[in-house]
Amino acid sequence: MNCSSADAIKKSQERSKKYGVDFANAKNAILPEYELRQHRQRKEYFLQDIYPTLEHLAHFLKPSHAIVSVSDPSGIIIESIGDPKFLKDAEKIHVQNGACWSEEIRGTNSAGTVSIERKTLAVVGKDHYLEPHHMLYCIGSPIFDPSGNLLAVLNVSGYSDLYQPSLLQFTDAIARKIENRMLLCQADPQIVISLLPKENADKQALLSLNQHGHLIGANREALHLLNLKKLSPQEMHISELLMNSEQLLQGTVNESVVHLHKPSQEDSRFLASTLIDTRPRSTSFSKIEKKPIRKTKISRYSFQDLYGKDKAFQSALQIAKRAAATDYTIMITGESGTGKEMVSQAVHNASPRAEQPFVALNCGGITKSLMESELFGYEPGAFTGAKQSGHAGVFERANGGTLLLDEIAELPMEIQIALLRVLQDFQVTRVGGTKPKEIDVRIITATHTELWKKVQDGSFREDLFYRLQGIHVELPPLRERTDRLQYAFRLLKDIQSELNVSTLILSNCAQQLIENYTWPGNVRQLVSALREAAFLSQNSIINFHCFPTYIRTHFTQMDQSAESALEELENEAILKAMQKTDGNISQSARLLGIGRTTLYRKLKKLKYPI
Repeated sequence: MNCSSADAIKKSQERSKKYGVDFANAKNAILPEYELRQHRQRKEYFLQDIYPTLEHLAHFLKPSHAIVSVSDPSGIIIESIGDPKFLKDAEKIHVQNGACWSEEIRGTNSAGTVSIERKTLAVVGKDHYLEPHHMLYCIGSPIFDPSGNLLAVLNVSGYSDLYQPSLLQFTDAIARKIENRMLLCQADPQIVISLLPKENADKQALLSLNQHGHLIGANREALHLLNLKKLSPQEMHISELLMNSEQLLQGTVNESVVHLHKPSQEDSRFLASTLIDTRPRSTSFSKIEKKPIRKTKISRYSFQDLYGKDKAFQSALQIAKRAAATDYTIMITGESGTGKEMVSQAVHNASPRAEQPFVALNCGGITKSLMESELFGYEPGAFTGAKQSGHAGVFERANGGTLLLDEIAELPMEIQIALLRVLQDFQVTRVGGTKPKEIDVRIITATHTELWKKVQDGSFREDLFYRLQGIHVELPPLRERTDRLQYAFRLLKDIQSELNVSTLILSNCAQQLIENYTWPGNVRQLVSALREAAFLSQNSIINFHCFPTYIRTHFTQMDQSAESALEELENEAILKAMQKTDGNISQSARLLGIGRTTLYRKLKKLKYPI
């Protein structure tokens, strides 16, 4: 135990004595079931997000008879999984869901003490304040949200005589990985910047900025570099923190040197790079105004961005490319997640209207009462709550360009009638207005349902169907595409950049999963699953157990046999040898005790870049 940890344990013991902690009182500090549900509901999305990590960690610790648990900042254990035998023994001292392990209740322990100290600690055997807890080792690591607020504590617990000091750094690394993933996977458009201090290039600071260049997230290293405990509620622009930040905001910098813009640290130098940029491509920044300057065009994808070797998919793209050169209405069909909006944007970018606006409206995501005003706009004072300046509808905003009406089958019947009228004379009249406005818009529709069946059952107008049908582009579901695995390899290259790793390789079992799973969420689901699997991989090889639980649960026939488990170990050994020798085939083969030809063959099977 280092001095810092020893000091933290000593301070905790003193606090525990002051609290008058007693085991007789502690054993009753367990929440009733309904209160535990409330605690879990408050962390529901967080728990769903990290559960695959907990499961993977518990599987990794299985040989050491340990468990993994998560406690909230108040010390309540809200989730615990792991070795059944240890769980049973630990329940005797109330290591269980719903039990409160705050310092005030149970004295020095990982969950409660880490919540106070806000750093990773190991509490081993007699470090625990209460004697019944001496059977335990507990390692706790804080998990902070992207704003720097304590969200939870990750705990690893086991029998004290099985404690390994290396678990401390390992648990800390997992907690930081969870934090970084939360920051990288925020739903709102963002740009994530990586900063590496030149004098200590093993600690990567991550900053997340919104579309306006304001700081919306930072990991622990970044907060430390900026001398912040957590983000301020007042928005802070990146130019207030970093000099020469304009080039980073453009999202085009792979690596450059920037200066920290603080009087006390003017000489600090960093290697800076852009990791992720999910902003609309048209967003640019002005350092002086600190406001985004938007172009009207917001379509991000071109046909060059759409990968597909599958014949059915290629055929659909060929039709879309030919249709792009015309002004015909296009209907794109396909299951959810097959890439309908990406194709529609590619059509727009390949059309004569490419420099004009591209506007998309999800017809299934707007209430019936707002649909008309969203489509056609409204005049000032048209209804209660209306903007005093009025509001342009999507037809007006897309004038001269392309309008995508996604989930067109969800349009209410009365709106269908109004839409048909617009498509007949290409004029719109705002809600509350009397004067029609001429519009020039190319229409693309998209739907995951069989629209003709909707016509037949009377829920969609037949005359509107004929007006919208135009050129039909049908996207095949991922399960029917023959290029699933090649597509996964391509996606991994992007994920490598997102996670800032040099190599990601799918194990044979993982490749079989991708080839044989039905992928009901299609490309969208594949991207999400690969991101999670890559994040959870302990090294550069992504194996079957890295994939989300819900996929593995519905794909039990792929569970690893002894033979495939040995193959996974062999693959890991090969990768470690290649990393150790910086990719030298001859040296790696000698380390592994195999011939160069054999190693080439195995690397080729792994799809390792040679």
